[in-house]
Amino acid sequence: MRCIVCLAAVCLFAFPTVSNAQQRALGHTVRWDLVQIVQSTALAGGADVARDAPTGDTFTLTGSGDAEPAEKTANGGGTIVHHFAATGVESHGVYVVTGFISWEPGGGQAPFTDGIGDADEASAGVLTLAIRIFREAGGFSDATLVVNCRLPGATVDVKEGIELSVAAFHATQNGGVTLFHVQK
Repeated sequence: MRCIVCLAAVCLFAFPTVSNAQQRALGHTVRWDLVQIVQSTALAGGADVARDAPTGDTFTLTGSGDAEPAEKTANGGGTIVHHFAATGVESHGVYVVTGFISWEPGGGQAPFTDGIGDADEASAGVLTLAIRIFREAGGFSDATLVVNCRLPGATVDVKEGIELSVAAFHATQNGGVTLFHVQK
């Protein structure tokens, strides 16, 4: 009996504890959304902006999707507008998720009413996805989209918003809100 008690004590203290959201994130579906906040409520359908510092170009994205980190799969997509700072021209298109790269769960609690999913499933984190951008004028480009969500009480410290790497551009967060739900 003493061996069982000792083994239980070793297991409790030798392994770090992880929040419920973080534990669920390793084997469950993670929903991601670029959201809008209306009357203190998170709703799907928002737009996030990323800016390339050297050129001043901006990329405005909408979108949502799902990832299964344990399976290393992801899907989803949305719209994209590339605003060229030098000319004022805009290029429109859509993007689709073509692959899962990584997921870092962060836990935390949403400081607003959750109009997308269960509030207890909301989570901060960093999700990195491979995407393909299809331009309205024709052609496509492969890119990397990073969705960063920051919530109070989270274990990850990130700047809220998106990052986009496509061709010579590396655009970083310049506005918008994101939200993850680690679904049970």
